[in-house]
Amino acid sequence: MASGDTLAIFSPRSNEPPTSNYATLDTRNTQMVLDFDTTTQETAIWSGVMPYNYAGGNLTVYVHSSMTSATSGTVGWDVTFERIGSGSQDTDSDGFATAQTITAATVPATSGNVFIQSVTATAGSTGTDSIAAGEKFRLRLRRDVANDTAAGDAEVHAVVVREA
Repeated sequence: MASGDTLAIFSPRSNEPPTSNYATLDTRNTQMVLDFDTTTQETAIWSGVMPYNYAGGNLTVYVHSSMTSATSGTVGWDVTFERIGSGSQDTDSDGFATAQTITAATVPATSGNVFIQSVTATAGSTGTDSIAAGEKFRLRLRRDVANDTAAGDAEVHAVVVREA
């Protein structure tokens, strides 16, 4: 694959929530969103299969979000990958790589406006969990409530993974 090619697109509906502190499914003007709380670190998890033509490089994750009501402050996230390749992960437990921080950024002045934030995970065990082409993987997203300042829920519309 070439740098910049899209590898996965995850929607709110395809979230596989953990057993506790999960982002909640909601709608905004009939559009599905996942609501992430302002004080409790909530989580969303998606599964995918890495395309067979993935070259094994760095991965950039883009989070498309808006705010339920906030028109000031900042929102940040952390994302991480879990490789579920042949014999690489016992699915009875989690094995996510080191979380990659999406630095808190100023929210739009209009609460429904979507803004896009991103982070690049370096290929290898601590960044991408060494996911290889054709392997199943999971992506975990959490709001960085300890470091952002916007009040109210952050609404995730989509998460995109591209080869960096």
